[in-house]
Amino acid sequence: MQREKARKSTLTDINTENNFLNDGTQEYSKRRNKPMLQFFSQWAGRNEFLGAQAQMAAILLIAYIGDNWKESYPRNDNHNPQMFWIMNACLLVVALASWRHKPNPRGVVLLSRAQTEEWKGWMQWAFIMYHYYRVFYVYNEIRVFVSSYVWMTGFGNFLYFDKKKDYSLQRVVSMCIRINYFPLLLSYFMGTPLDLYYVVPLHTVGFFMTMITCWIAHQLEIQKGMKYWPSRITAIGISLIFHILFYETSMVNSLKYFSDEIHFRFQADKYSAWQGLIGGLLFG
Repeated sequence: MQREKARKSTLTDINTENNFLNDGTQEYSKRRNKPMLQFFSQWAGRNEFLGAQAQMAAILLIAYIGDNWKESYPRNDNHNPQMFWIMNACLLVVALASWRHKPNPRGVVLLSRAQTEEWKGWMQWAFIMYHYYRVFYVYNEIRVFVSSYVWMTGFGNFLYFDKKKDYSLQRVVSMCIRINYFPLLLSYFMGTPLDLYYVVPLHTVGFFMTMITCWIAHQLEIQKGMKYWPSRITAIGISLIFHILFYETSMVNSLKYFSDEIHFRFQADKYSAWQGLIGGLLFG
């Protein structure tokens, strides 16, 4: 009888201890997950972010299906200059039909944000049509467009840094994500080398070059007491010296570590972003 009571008492103690441990574990788990739950509940832009990632996933899926679809003809057999010009004419008609005038209190501003965005859009269309219809005889014009795109990296970022003086880590990270996020995902999902998206590293390097140049100009102004124009010209001159030391010497061959394609592309547009700095200085 006493043994039975002792056994029941032991079982009761064990159950009590297990309940205590379970309660404690649950409480600990709640406390541990509380910061994460608070983060998601207080994340103001979470719906927009998740929606954007869903769109990204859909685009990648469509690209993957299209890239792996059974080919109906070899790529270069799609050479069709006539369709190239027809599609460009169609775009021109649509653009003229949808043309809207929005009055600007400042009047017509040369190389304003609206103008450069329109410029980018036309060049992007030309890139797509050139590669799709394989119109090789407009290669030189497309090369000018690529250089113009890289030029705008120096131009636009110079205007931003020169006015905002924002050299924060947040700015750096946001720009790196904006430039590289989708191309890196696309390269991975398509199984294609990043060399095919060579303009991405061109933009990234152009961004950092512009930021460092503007930071030097800012430091010359506040630390050395230089006036606006002397500080900017000096900083751009320092940037030019580094460009020459790298691109006009054997140091440029270090780019072959990545690939011959990267080496060629960086050589082709080595001064484009730097020239954009001058454009930003003159037109800003």
